[in-house]
Formats: sequence, C-alpha cells, structure tokens
Amino acid sequence: MESTPTKRGTKMKPTTPRWLRLVAAMLALAVIAAACGNDDDGDGPAAPAEQAAPEATAAAPEATDGATAPEPTEAPDASEGGEPVDEPADRGEVTIGVLVPLTGELGEFGKIVADAIEFGVGEINVAGGTVCGDIRTVVADTGGDPETGIREATNMIESEGAIAILGPTSGIMVALVDLAKREEVVIMSPYAGTITLNELGGDFVYRTVSSDLGDGAASGLWLSTRGYGSVAFMVQNEESTISPAEVARTEVEEAGIDITDFVVYNPGQPSYQAELTSVLASDPDAIFLAGGQESGVTLIKEAVAGGFDGEWLFTADLAVPEIFDAVGAELINDKAFVEFADADPSLPEFISFEERYPGAGAPFAPNSFDMVTLVALSLEASGQCDGAGINSVIRGVSDGGTPVSTFAEGRDALASGDDINYEGASGPLVFDPSGTVSGAYTIQQAQNGEWVNVEFYPASTFVE
Repeated sequence: MESTPTKRGTKMKPTTPRWLRLVAAMLALAVIAAACGNDDDGDGPAAPAEQAAPEATAAAPEATDGATAPEPTEAPDASEGGEPVDEPADRGEVTIGVLVPLTGELGEFGKIVADAIEFGVGEINVAGGTVCGDIRTVVADTGGDPETGIREATNMIESEGAIAILGPTSGIMVALVDLAKREEVVIMSPYAGTITLNELGGDFVYRTVSSDLGDGAASGLWLSTRGYGSVAFMVQNEESTISPAEVARTEVEEAGIDITDFVVYNPGQPSYQAELTSVLASDPDAIFLAGGQESGVTLIKEAVAGGFDGEWLFTADLAVPEIFDAVGAELINDKAFVEFADADPSLPEFISFEERYPGAGAPFAPNSFDMVTLVALSLEASGQCDGAGINSVIRGVSDGGTPVSTFAEGRDALASGDDINYEGASGPLVFDPSGTVSGAYTIQQAQNGEWVNVEFYPASTFVE
C-alpha cells in the first residue's frame, strides 16, 4: 500500500496521560505490597495486573548514574506495522514513474535510461531521501507505442500517485503533454529530441537533451566537412527522424554539396529495394540514414548488396553494439559513422559520475541520471511534494547559485539557505523557454566491430 509522503522525523511517538501514570503507580505499589516473596530486582515497578501483557507495554529501561528512569511508553499501534518506538520513524516515500521502451527497436536505450535513473534514486535514498521521503519508482514499458504510453502514464498518476514521469521517447512525450499540464505532473525525457516540443514544452514538460535541431546541425556539420561531393538521405517516416534530417539537409545544401535523393520510407517493410533504386543509381559518396534498427539493418544490407561502396552516417538509433552482429561488421567497418547527443567527457561532473557508475558512458545515461537528481533537488527547494512544486523551481535549481553535482551537495546547500546551480553529468542544464537544454554531440566510427569516438562537438559549437 502506498505511504503518504511525510517530512523526515515528524512521526510522533504515543505517550501516556499524566493522570493515568499516577494511578498506575499507586496500583503498582499496592501489587508490590500484596506480593509475598516477589521482590523487585531493580528494573522498575511492575505493570498493573490488567496491563501486564508484554506485547501491550514496553518495559522501562533501567536508570543509570542516578538518573530517573523514563516513563514507560505504549507499544506502537498495530496499524504502524509493530515498529519499535526507539527506531527512526518511517521517512515516507514519493513516487516517480519511469516510462521507457524496454521492448521494440529502442529497447536497448530504454534499459540504459531506466538503469541510470535507478542508480540516481539509489544515491538519493542512501543520502537520506528527499524532504518528501525516499523516492519510489514504478516502471512501465511503452514498447514505443504512444497509446500504451498514455495508458501507462495515466495509471502511474491515478493509481500510483506519481508526481513526475521520466523517460518518454519523442512520440510518447508529445502525446503526454496535455496530460502532464492537466494533472500538473512533470514529464521529462533524456532523448526526446522532436522539434514539436520546441513549441509545446516549457511548463511541466522538460528534457535534458537538446532538440533535433541540434542533432541535425551536428549531422550536417559532419557531412559538410568530410569532403563529399554528393549525399543521399534515407529517412524513416517518423517525427524523430524527419526533423533532424531536415536540418541536416539545409546544412549540406548550404555547404554546396549535391543532395542526390531525399527518400522518406515507411518502416516495417520486408525490403527497401524500391526506395534504394534511385539512391543507388545516383551513386552518392555517402548515405545519411535516419532510421530505426529494424529498418536500418535491412537497408544497409540491401544497399551494400546493390553495389553501394560509399560511407554512411547513422542517427542515434543505430548507435548500439548490436548493430554489428545484425548487419555484419565487415559491411560497415571503417565506412560507417554515427552521431548522437553526448556528455562532455572532460567535465569534472561527468568524470565523477563515471567513477561512481559503470554505465556512465552509455548513450543518454548521464542525461537520465540528471533527470531524477533535478526532480529530487526541486522537491527540496520547493518544499512541496507534488509536480507543481517541482515545476515552480526546476529552472532555478539548475541555473545560478552555488554549483553542485550531486543530490547530497545540493540538499546541504539548500539547507544552509543557499541558491544552487546543478551542474549535471551530461553538462550544464539551463532550460530555454521550451524546457530544452543545449547539448554536445559525439561522432563515432565503426572500427573492428565496435563504435570508436572520432569527433566531439561541444555545445558551444552550435551557439550563435
């Protein structure tokens, strides 16, 4: 059963009224006087006969150093789980939903996100929990389906009492905007880059990753500086792939590079040979593939079988080790590159995170850790245990004040009356009007069956 969030240390111990203690003492003396051969051994007066059951009354501890023994206290109420009165009171708990794709094309990323969130929750709870209690998580798999996402998010809010929901992908994030604002529950994503949120986000809707405009700019910059004379675009028919591809196309066109094709294809097909006919006939120097893993694997195999021998640039969905087994490493080694939003590995906040968390280098892991830490610090700063409280201060705890990089540091600074500036493991987290942060990007190359870093673009690269 869900606990009502309470402030730490506010749970009261039951006490006995003073007049009842006097009566009890008188009765105890009478019992002692009447008891033959039953000497008191110094452990305090016996309980009245009608209260003698050991499970009903706790014995008073023996007085030492001449101090008066404290009055006996009543046993804890059974409804409180039989908690011993000399143990710390239950801190309570506050619930956060983790809404990620654990199955489907983005399942690998969903697991990365969920694991990094749980690591952050562990650090927060070990540090003493929030002013609203320990953080409890409820996890649900969307499978990448918006309808499933809406249903699971609604259940998290209405049945589980979630005050924040972390981890939705682009399409699901957009589908949840109305629900979040209506229910005043914060939603936040570490990878939802869709440019639709550039207009809809900013109030109860946040992300710890830059928009697809940044991904497109990074992809376009890479394509524009490789010396290509021509590039073909193969783009899966989804918002999260079309928006960065459009930005990259503009960058490539402005660099004077010939765009031979801009093909938007539907996923789920057994073959993409029809879409590849024109692309392969143009014989481009490179193909920019913005697609999911299932469609991407089929496209790569068919393009190579059709005679394509140029280079590739993939979007983040293909930035996983599994792609080498699925495609065949020999088809992409030294010829394929991948672009994704990334943390700056030179920042001390990231280095510290990496020392504490073995999975720190996985895509979007630092962004995911930052989400839950921001939520916890916002609870501390607002003193409110709800989404409205988080929403009211989340910008303030990440911009201005004393720099902090962990929950414990931030909580202690807030307790001292300081404003704080949470510097994340993923980088600075200054939210623009749409609730979006600026981001850095990494380009990796396929080498010997693994992804290897070859270029890093700090966030300042894209600041005009």
